[in-house]
Amino acid sequence: MSLVEAETTGPVEGEDPIVTPPRPLHRRVSVSLLFTLTVLVGLVVTIYMVFDARHNVLLTEALVQARVTEDAFELKAPTADKLGTWGLGMFGERLPMPPTTIPIIGARRIEVLNRRAAVIRLKIGDSDVTYLVQHAKGIVPEQTERKDGDLRAVQWASGVFIVAAAGPDASAKEWRAALHVPE
Repeated sequence: MSLVEAETTGPVEGEDPIVTPPRPLHRRVSVSLLFTLTVLVGLVVTIYMVFDARHNVLLTEALVQARVTEDAFELKAPTADKLGTWGLGMFGERLPMPPTTIPIIGARRIEVLNRRAAVIRLKIGDSDVTYLVQHAKGIVPEQTERKDGDLRAVQWASGVFIVAAAGPDASAKEWRAALHVPE
């Protein structure tokens, strides 16, 4: 009695073994190339379909935060020194803050792309302007601007930080000048 039974029977003793010719070389290469290309194209398409594009996310978040009307600030009407200390505690280094002459309505922290960001609401003239600051990660464009309905948002690099400001489009010239937004 045998422990293993063969599923197919080979040549019987005395017969010549059955020899199959090898697969042609060009067929092996083309099948391998086709398989590799299919996997790579499928992977790239899957990445682009599953993951969102991450360019200008802070600019988009500035527009979203500018439309928020609730006053859920961690700091309400802080002084420039208190705001600077809050930013230092949050990021471990001095943030690029708005000029000290601009009245501050409030500040809070949020997360954008799983990283801390500071949201500061300012009063420039008759307009409420939202100012966001976050550590820059990767390659950041020098300046980006977008108009969304009645709002305008601007994003720029400031050292190791990226800054975005959003406010009314009608008074954009005024608040851009007050925040010293690069041209």
